[in-house]
Amino acid sequence: MDQDLRASWDRLCDTLKESADYVFDPKLGVDASEQAEGLRHHLRMLYLALDRTLENNDPQHPELGWTYPSKFGQDNPDGLYQTAPVDLSRPYRLTGRIDTVRYLGVSILNFVSGRGGITQQLNVGTPDLTDIGGGRINVVFSPEPDPGDHVGDWYQVEPEFSRLLVRQFFSDWAAESHAELYLECLDPDGPPARLDSVRTAALIDEVANEINTVPKFWTDYAVGYRDRGEMHTFEHIHGKVSGEGLGGSDQQAYGGCWFEVGPDEALLLEVTPPNCLYWNIQVGDTWFQSLDYINLPTTMNDSQACLDPDGVLRVVISHQDPGIQNWIALGGCPQGVLTYRWNNADSAPVPTVGLLPVSEVQNHLHPDTPRLSADERAALDAERRRHALRRFTR
Repeated sequence: MDQDLRASWDRLCDTLKESADYVFDPKLGVDASEQAEGLRHHLRMLYLALDRTLENNDPQHPELGWTYPSKFGQDNPDGLYQTAPVDLSRPYRLTGRIDTVRYLGVSILNFVSGRGGITQQLNVGTPDLTDIGGGRINVVFSPEPDPGDHVGDWYQVEPEFSRLLVRQFFSDWAAESHAELYLECLDPDGPPARLDSVRTAALIDEVANEINTVPKFWTDYAVGYRDRGEMHTFEHIHGKVSGEGLGGSDQQAYGGCWFEVGPDEALLLEVTPPNCLYWNIQVGDTWFQSLDYINLPTTMNDSQACLDPDGVLRVVISHQDPGIQNWIALGGCPQGVLTYRWNNADSAPVPTVGLLPVSEVQNHLHPDTPRLSADERAALDAERRRHALRRFTR
């Protein structure tokens, strides 16, 4: 028996047990239901770490796939996230059709949340990528310069081991579908070999390292809004915040704040959205993961919302359905983070947020606010579920 291999396995099992202590920290102020979600989030992060480390981790034979659910770092409910390992001392080509989705972004970054920060050396998206015909792209990432005859896009990159991240954002869930993409290393040494004990031990240690740092990092980040007093307000945000150091895109402006909403309370968010390619507003929990967007309207984007005649977006965020179109459901989640995204926008307006009793919501809405009956809501939710699940069909 290989003692080093067994020792790495034992370290992973011990780390998995001890690394969840933060979920039960009384300072978080969460109840048993939130702790249950915290443990689910912790195991989801283990699932993601296993996928990135032991499965899709061969840079000479990358697989640009996705993991479902991918819930961490206030993941976008309109999104489909794909990653693959890259060794940028070698050239890579990304091809496919991308005109079936509202926004597609490509980043080259590392994934070291909680271990020194995330660095990015490339961040491009739909407006930058060349359509070579039929909505298709032909993108090369190489340590060498463009030879001058390439049809498409050529990005000269620094040689390093990193990961390619593709963000696909869907605005009209019914009409849009995910892009068909293929990533290939252009000069692999040969077919992949079987794992050996030395490499496997190192990979298991890396999984243990991730599960010991990343879930708590995102929880601390989320609770930081609360600890700084940034509750029910975005007044702490000035101008465009891209969040690149956290893996965000410089093509987006982000904003976040903490919320605490009781069963008979509601938040009213008001903003005039900017001219942009796409926008989104969502809620997430203490663990900085999106809420259930498959079965509940826990997010709203530019295709789903209705602006009032004065051009203002008014959104009610509550546990109870107020009977209007612009509702974001909390689904019993008592606290967490409220986030907005403006994608490729000409400005970065900061919304206002107010907490009020549910009984007073109607007094603060525009007279022409679209109403929804219970049957209409049920029909919308059923349609939402169908289209959300279609997005993740492999």
